[in-house]
Amino acid sequence: MKLRAIVSASANSGACGGMAYIYCYDPRQNYCFSLTRAFGSNDIEVMVVDQVVHRVECLGIALHASGFRATLSMNAASLLDGHAEYDIEFLPVDWNPQTVEEALAAIFRGKEGLSACD
Repeated sequence: MKLRAIVSASANSGACGGMAYIYCYDPRQNYCFSLTRAFGSNDIEVMVVDQVVHRVECLGIALHASGFRATLSMNAASLLDGHAEYDIEFLPVDWNPQTVEEALAAIFRGKEGLSACD
């Protein structure tokens, strides 16, 4: 699924008990994609559409200059909305690449699956 999204992110949200998150919203499709990881948790929570949630131990994220590609297992996709890949392009609104990188690094701390592309 392709999304052109407004993004917000935090490596350590004080308002959410230290949770790391990245939240992407495509206003044209009225579609959300987010990743969160609570402080002390081993699972990453994936949320799609609006409040369709599944916790996973692993997934793949390929970060690039204008967004990222998320790859889920077929099992996780079937428990969400059926999409195993999300190609997310960040809309050119105020977003900070460093904040996004820090949030993803916190979400993936101690896990494999995060890579950066040129």
